[in-house]
Amino acid sequence: MAGIYGDVLGSAMSMETRAHDVLDALGSRAASSASAICLWDPIQRRHVGVANRDYPDQVMEHFNSWFVDNDPLFDAMRVHGLGALRWRDFPDYREGYSVNKVFRPAGFDEGLSARLVTADGTYVGTIHVNCDDPRYPSDADVAEINALRAQMAEQLDFSVRPRMVAELVAPQAQAWAVDDHGRVHLLRRGDTTTEELAPGVIGDLARTFRTAAAFAVDGLRFHDGTSWLHVRRIGTSPRFRGDSLGAVLLVTRAALPLGITARELDALTLAVCGLTNTQIAAHLFISARTAGHHLESVSAKMGAPNRAACASQAVALGLLSAHVLRGLGGRRSLAV
Repeated sequence: MAGIYGDVLGSAMSMETRAHDVLDALGSRAASSASAICLWDPIQRRHVGVANRDYPDQVMEHFNSWFVDNDPLFDAMRVHGLGALRWRDFPDYREGYSVNKVFRPAGFDEGLSARLVTADGTYVGTIHVNCDDPRYPSDADVAEINALRAQMAEQLDFSVRPRMVAELVAPQAQAWAVDDHGRVHLLRRGDTTTEELAPGVIGDLARTFRTAAAFAVDGLRFHDGTSWLHVRRIGTSPRFRGDSLGAVLLVTRAALPLGITARELDALTLAVCGLTNTQIAAHLFISARTAGHHLESVSAKMGAPNRAACASQAVALGLLSAHVLRGLGGRRSLAV
């Protein structure tokens, strides 16, 4: 990747800043009255405008809804894997809904769109360029955009950087992008986990982390009916307005460490949440004496000198039951 676009796309700036700078660079080399980049958000499963240079709101709304669902020009690009298409490249396009109900009322008399697709075929989003002069975009402008779109796809892919983080931090883990509402998108299967975990399970785990947000928990344990899962959460910051990515979940199959039993994990989780032995007993339908025995046993296995140290180590090791936390509903605060 070389030249002005390569410098912009390869920078360490935010995704939104890079997208705006690409449009500025494009505007200096290709004729346009307005341009925009709309990215596909695989978590929300909708398009989001990440950069807009002079389009009115109603045109952006059209690009991200009716256009991608119904427009024949967009459908032709999708079905046939075509590059940038102008109105004049598509038969009778000027007679259609987009031109007559959206683009011309907004002051445009020609335009093009180009799907952004990575080398492995992943659809990333679409770049749009419109002009108030029907002579443009020219053939040279189309060539410029076609040369640019492959670079844009690789660098503006919604999933590429979260996937890179997952590969760096835990290459063996199955990685999922999640939002705060339990919607999920698989980033990678991982080096050791061959089967894709159920999206519903991952969504429930994402919501459990949100429930436990006040606990500052970044690790949980969950039994999916087959074996124990160790689930780690890496929080993320918004990369652009409307970014749905809230975190990356890294999931591996791993037995409970230190010989800790499932019942001890339940009692430990409740202790970490501040429950007394009597309250733990009521929650687990056991005696207070048995609850105390579970905590003494797990403290010995962890080498913890007291209850507070045991709770602190549990949080550090991600030794918290997702099932128990979900049942509590975040009503308590951690005793650490």
